[in-house]
Amino acid sequence: MSLWRHRDFLKLWIGQTISEIGSRITRDGLPLTAVLILGASPLTMSVLRLASFLPVSLFGLFIGVAVDRLARRQLMMFADVARGLLLLTIPVAAMFSHLHVWMLQVVAGVSGVLTLLFDVSYQAYVPWLVRREALAEANAKLSLTSAAAEVVGPGLTGVLVQTLTAPIAIFYDALSYFISAFAMWRLSQADTVNGNRSLDNHNPDSHNPDNHNPDNHNPDRRTADTLPADIPADMHSAGTSSVRHDWRREIAGGFALLMQSRVLRALAGAAITLGFAGSMMGVLYTLYAIKTLGMSPWLFGLTVTMGGVGSLIGAALSSRLVRKFGYGPVIIAMLFLYGAASLLIPLASGPLWRALVFMMAAQLFGDSTGVVYEILDVTLRQALTSDELLGRMNATIRVFELALTAVGSVVAGVLGQFVGIRLTLTIAAIGMILSTMWLIFSPIRQMRELPTDDAA
Repeated sequence: MSLWRHRDFLKLWIGQTISEIGSRITRDGLPLTAVLILGASPLTMSVLRLASFLPVSLFGLFIGVAVDRLARRQLMMFADVARGLLLLTIPVAAMFSHLHVWMLQVVAGVSGVLTLLFDVSYQAYVPWLVRREALAEANAKLSLTSAAAEVVGPGLTGVLVQTLTAPIAIFYDALSYFISAFAMWRLSQADTVNGNRSLDNHNPDSHNPDNHNPDNHNPDRRTADTLPADIPADMHSAGTSSVRHDWRREIAGGFALLMQSRVLRALAGAAITLGFAGSMMGVLYTLYAIKTLGMSPWLFGLTVTMGGVGSLIGAALSSRLVRKFGYGPVIIAMLFLYGAASLLIPLASGPLWRALVFMMAAQLFGDSTGVVYEILDVTLRQALTSDELLGRMNATIRVFELALTAVGSVVAGVLGQFVGIRLTLTIAAIGMILSTMWLIFSPIRQMRELPTDDAA
């Protein structure tokens, strides 16, 4: 069945589009609030970035276990509502003139944990919702969501910040999370708990097997029986009582899966390296654009919007590129070009118009290649992992990635303060390029099609 006729996927997609636009407002609005209202320094921006990732690195592995145990749709709804309520504290504090940097740090930290909960649940829910052969299409369409948000969100953020101030702009993000939660609530599909499917019997369309029979959703979904043999046997069934109460053993199962699959291990290494270098870039990006290059909030939003245009292009071309050149060559080339495009950022200098051209080019080419890499990365992870371990696998990679992201934030703040922002951004770009080495020296290099098992 075409995903355009898949009601629940479309509801999920629409809700995510709205939520993603709002998320872009907060992503850019929080650092803009710190820079424009609270006069943040490079070290302050580093601490703010660190606050976004440190709590995630502490609690992320437990989130992976929770996602594999509990109903994923309910977890997504909880994360959306909680993020909405959390973000409302910023405009309220600003309204009463009680906004402080530490409040931004707390909001960034708790919101980061909730975002991880949503993302891991989301990535584990999609392979259950659609057929396996539709995974690439689903991930491409969902990337279009992020691309559309990247087009609309930053420009909207710039306008809102310029006209209403950054804290009020974040208010609109809070509303978007409530809308997303409502869309999740409207899904007619039942959820998975401990790998077991159930049907939503009250749904009037339950007679449609394409929409409601879990076996028809993804009949060739990988099960625990196809996982590497030396993963602990009791990790193959998340439903047994002995495993249910052993968090440490369940967490170990996610790590064991990465160690036993050369492909997943390479993807994890690339994600971790990219997280470290990308964090060095991201923590100083707003400060560099506003203070060093002299951009206004509106121009800053326009620059980031070009990344959304690039993402739309990448999402539209991803399937075509894979068909023509093969899975492995494309994912490696896209990651390399993503890092190479980031070199344009520290090269931006001179008159404002020239700097603007370089920054917009970096966003356009960087995001167009980066989104193709992201689509292929997520699809490959989902194809190689059983439903029972999807949450733990994604959470394990994400935790290590964000732990190094937190370290990168500290390194960026120190280097930016003492050796200069431009040189620090150059070092970060080189690190992003080097993350490609993980994929080059792995079986991914010779991969022409999406594998059906993780024998590679």
